[in-house]
Amino acid sequence: MSEKEELLAHISEIKSHLVDKQAFFPYNYNAIFVWSGIALFLTLFMVSMYEQSIVIGSLGTAFVMGVGFVSEGIMTKRVNRDYDIEDCTLRQRFIMQTFLMLSLFLIVLSATLAIYKLYIPIYLTWLFLISMGFFALGFVLNIKAFMNLARFNVTLSIFMLGMGWYQEHLVGSDSICFRIVQAVLIVGLTILPSLIAWKLKKGTLGV
Repeated sequence: MSEKEELLAHISEIKSHLVDKQAFFPYNYNAIFVWSGIALFLTLFMVSMYEQSIVIGSLGTAFVMGVGFVSEGIMTKRVNRDYDIEDCTLRQRFIMQTFLMLSLFLIVLSATLAIYKLYIPIYLTWLFLISMGFFALGFVLNIKAFMNLARFNVTLSIFMLGMGWYQEHLVGSDSICFRIVQAVLIVGLTILPSLIAWKLKKGTLGV
């Protein structure tokens, strides 16, 4: 075996060792921008779809979420290709399946709540559960910013749900409370995640 072949063999062994480690998790932060766009779209138009019909709302939401998962899958394959990974790593599967299960549950729950026009609880439930997904992402990637974002969103969703219940403003979409909740979702699921992802890409945010 030549010196070059030995060197390539050593590199291959090191690469295989890294790929097999549980902590190995290549991630494309552009996926956060895609999900932020989806969060913005659903925040602005989900209620309109449900007001047309529960079926349209459910199918529309499922379609948009499906676009997000397909987009992230494509991005994951691209970033994995740089490490000669043919399939997703264990932790990538964990994050993807976590968000997938949360999304399916939220779509079904949203359809149920939309029957009674409980749009504020729909939004706050999305904020709560998707933030739990961000917490899992932050834990796996060891990024405190995502974990802190999740804690902030979860606390805010519980507080606002309690205030909405206390003031009896949970039904309908024509109240000031509903507009405030929309604004909170835009900040918590669109602006802040995008800002964190942008800083991570630029290397200006400590993990």
